[in-house]
Amino acid sequence: MKKIILLAALGLNGCVCVYGPTKSGNVPQPGESTSPAVAPVDAATLVGNRRPDELFSKAEAWFASKGITPMVSNEQSGIIATIGDTPALADSYLDCSVLGQSQPLQRQYRLVVQTYSAGEGSRVSAQASGTARLTAADGNDKVKPAECRSSGNFEKDMLEVLRK
Repeated sequence: MKKIILLAALGLNGCVCVYGPTKSGNVPQPGESTSPAVAPVDAATLVGNRRPDELFSKAEAWFASKGITPMVSNEQSGIIATIGDTPALADSYLDCSVLGQSQPLQRQYRLVVQTYSAGEGSRVSAQASGTARLTAADGNDKVKPAECRSSGNFEKDMLEVLRK
């Protein structure tokens, strides 16, 4: 009997998780594929031949060319940020397909660009995110607000402009 218990204990060794399951949030698990069009959230790209103030000016010009008015524009910290709900921009920069709604959703986007010195050259971080909801005429939510992820277009467009 002792041998059976010992063999059972050895057989189950490593199979029991003492702390239980963990929440991983948006961290991809090993073996999961991530979309190549979506840039990592905290990734900063090195632009080797530009100063941060030069990149900041180019980013401001890009926002102006798209008709987007930045809500935050601070050259000392190198941050340009805005929010908005223009349907064309939200459709282009947000991927809300996770919601699976057939009704048109009201999307609100957040666009953030940060430029900073990296010794030789500069680093640029660009990020788009947002929310989608469907609100009835009486002001009640028909679809609860849900987070949308970036389609990768904003990050790609911004980095393309800043590298030129």
